[in-house]
Amino acid sequence: MQPQGKLYVVGIGAGKDLLTLRALKAIQESEYIVGYERYVKEIEEFIRGKKVITTGMREEMKRVEIAFELAKKSVVSLISGGDPGIYGILPFVFEFFMKKGEKIDLEVIPGVTASNASSALLGCPISGDHVVISLSDLLVPWNVIESRLIYALRGGFVIAIYNPSSSARRENLVKALKLIMDERGDLFIGVVKNAFREGQTALLMRASELMKNSDLVDMNTTLIVPNHETIVRDGKMFTPRKYEAKKMGGVTRGAMEIVEKSSEILKEIVPGDGLKEEILRRCIATTGDPGIKDAILFKGDPWEGVEAIRKGSRIIVDVRMVKAGLRMSSICAMDFAEGDETKAYSGFKSLSRLLEDSVVGIGNSPSAAIAVYEISKHYKPKFIVATPVGFVNAKEAKEMILELEVPSIISKGTKGGSNICVAILNCLIEYAKRSC
Repeated sequence: MQPQGKLYVVGIGAGKDLLTLRALKAIQESEYIVGYERYVKEIEEFIRGKKVITTGMREEMKRVEIAFELAKKSVVSLISGGDPGIYGILPFVFEFFMKKGEKIDLEVIPGVTASNASSALLGCPISGDHVVISLSDLLVPWNVIESRLIYALRGGFVIAIYNPSSSARRENLVKALKLIMDERGDLFIGVVKNAFREGQTALLMRASELMKNSDLVDMNTTLIVPNHETIVRDGKMFTPRKYEAKKMGGVTRGAMEIVEKSSEILKEIVPGDGLKEEILRRCIATTGDPGIKDAILFKGDPWEGVEAIRKGSRIIVDVRMVKAGLRMSSICAMDFAEGDETKAYSGFKSLSRLLEDSVVGIGNSPSAAIAVYEISKHYKPKFIVATPVGFVNAKEAKEMILELEVPSIISKGTKGGSNICVAILNCLIEYAKRSC
């Protein structure tokens, strides 16, 4: 009886430390190991006593043919770096089989990809939809690569770039970086070399800096290009799972470049990565006045506002201008006005019971702040943002809010405005969405 052969196509992951248990089991079951010499060497400690056949670069079809013939009678592992289906050996396997028209017992063992490994080293830039593109033009012409990269950039995807450069084609990396800067500005790019292998490095570099130091990049490097949702902080990248329509109002390439530059300037004015610092930066951004930071006063911890929103507290605001600017549904007190008092005052009075455990935003009306002060003695909100502007009762009304046993953020004196209230509330909303 003829021996039963089998062919495993095994992805060994990004380095032997990421070899899966299933991959190891397949290798142990195999009599023959066939692969590119570099990848076979990486797993040499697991293949002692096996019959090993290696070939060099660009000899993929030769390896497939050897493995196919051996697998007719023997158990064979055809080795691929990373995942065999992602720039690996697997497409050549199916191309060969379809041309041959012969059947063989075949099993594919997936592996951890370079993009997964690189993302883990950088933080969490790849958390949802993303695109993987190779800059190698050995099998795909540059005009096709270029077109795909442009569409990926314009589609708002996080992009993992494989095979970014080699000694023979550094110009592809330079051309790609120019496209990236044209579409997304001079953003930070994750640069990972030898992920989970000897000589591993992982760092963040601006696209312009990377262009000047392109010699740092080789075929063992993976580049991670963030999108406009990606947050870069403390040497790490993080892309939230929940999509935000815009960041400081920017969605286009030009707008995002302005956002990046503005963010850098704002961080110089208000350094630090805490929630309070971010609120102050947004107040400056919405007013164009660095001095506004000295007019913003915090009572208690602003994270209490974030937590209240995260847990589903309703948001009640004084005027429609504030309601229109928020990135979450809210109730406008003016819509419930009745009687001879100001609309904002009487509107809040009509909604008295709803203030219990709510988040309150007052951006325009000092009389609204007075109403909230009176109501809060009976129906206590979770958090208050009070930034009404004006010379009549504004200062006094905000001081009344500070007397309450409720955490709050106010603007001191006569300064303030609906735009500041919106900026503060949207910051709390954004942080609440991130922590869900």
